[in-house]
Amino acid sequence: MRWSWLFLSLLLGFTGCAHSGIPTLPASHGHLMSAMETVQSKRGLPATGMWNLAIGAEVVPKPPPRLEPAQAPLVFEEAVRTLRGTPGEDAILSAFGDIVAACVAGIAEACRLESEVFAGPEVSSPAAFTYPETLLRQGAFAFMVFHCRIGADGQVRDCKVVEGARLPGVEQNLAACQSARYRPATISGHPVSVDYTFHVRFVPEGRTLTLHQELDWARLRARQNPESSSAWLNLARELAKNAPGDPLYPQAVARAYFLAPGSGWAASEAAWQFVQSGQYAPALSAVRPFVRRSHNPYVLETAAAAQFGLKQCTEALAQQRKAVELLPAEWPAPERERFQRKLQDYQSACAPPAPATP
Repeated sequence: MRWSWLFLSLLLGFTGCAHSGIPTLPASHGHLMSAMETVQSKRGLPATGMWNLAIGAEVVPKPPPRLEPAQAPLVFEEAVRTLRGTPGEDAILSAFGDIVAACVAGIAEACRLESEVFAGPEVSSPAAFTYPETLLRQGAFAFMVFHCRIGADGQVRDCKVVEGARLPGVEQNLAACQSARYRPATISGHPVSVDYTFHVRFVPEGRTLTLHQELDWARLRARQNPESSSAWLNLARELAKNAPGDPLYPQAVARAYFLAPGSGWAASEAAWQFVQSGQYAPALSAVRPFVRRSHNPYVLETAAAAQFGLKQCTEALAQQRKAVELLPAEWPAPERERFQRKLQDYQSACAPPAPATP
């Protein structure tokens, strides 16, 4: 029996969206957000952390400090000076965390630098994964997830099995992960250690899963691996695309966000659900880290809705206006009209009251 395997070595999470091109309506908010990210990435816009779990949340060993707007410029300048020198790894990571924090605090240059100074690891000697013989004879599909750390020397170490622990061949494929070699990730050219997740999907040659089977498999992965952020992100995105009315969808989004708060998609979609239930403060808290560096109108409209709910009119208008401007001309007309109507709603509600007539 012939077989093939699809290896997705993903830095910190998902990269990309399975859907290509302009979506058709009706479509859920979560799927439209995915499709928009795909369209924008094809146009060369910089990554915004939608599928990669946010670099700042994973490369830096602890959450970056929250900066007040007044202190952010000085902290940012000091971080830049540090990276221009010859710092050790701890100082590099601390400086990068300060850049992330400065971006969240509203320093546009910090947001630009955040995306420019970090370069992910690149494979130099790939892992040689092996389809387990038992599963191959059965013609069975299989999925394994390994979470590792790629050191500043490019070696893969500290691997653990996230999914597939009971599958035959898992130890052999775990060893294959650890035998791979990479050019290390860098921040401003300085090598650093990063978390790295290997996703390996074994597929019998010539066989594909139906939509129903893909959904069933996604549900099974989440059920069998309740602590796997990869499984819950996959399930949430599958449901967003193909079954957003499924009662499990809100739970899948919430679980994905809980396990992977640095995933821009999970955070933004969780925020959207918070908005729908009137929980504006948690919504803004969830989406805020991604707003400054995002070009995705669906992220910005989520932030605008949360800010409007909190009576932050100036901020809500600015975000919604930017969201309208970022919509591609070829985006579905009903969606472009919906964004414009929402902007008009905010403008009307936020307009100062007319002076009383004498």
